[in-house]
Amino acid sequence: MNDASIILHFDDVEVKGILNDTETARAFASKLPCRIRVSGAGIDFCGQMPFELPYQQDQVKRGWKNGNINYNPGGGWFAVLFDDEENSQRYGDQVNIGRVTCPLEVLHELSGSYDLLIEKAE
Repeated sequence: MNDASIILHFDDVEVKGILNDTETARAFASKLPCRIRVSGAGIDFCGQMPFELPYQQDQVKRGWKNGNINYNPGGGWFAVLFDDEENSQRYGDQVNIGRVTCPLEVLHELSGSYDLLIEKAE
């Protein structure tokens, strides 16, 4: 598999993204479509994954780049990160599985909690 395009549905707002070609991202893609209950924290939308994903220890990093889609294997979290990259090194246990490909302002305009539907793009 090469990078796989996805759509994240925050109710009627569609956010496009792309998954990378790692074992973790391929395993995530194999579970799509799926729903994850996420809540906004001003810098991300984060929620408990309904399943675990495989990963290699060398994939686990500190911090993120704005726009990353990450998996946190220690807590089983899924996150769409759109702000605070400059302070993100304080957060460990980050496995990058992809990135958002639309302008990040779309995510800044959202707030609250969502039953996020994630599916493969056609």
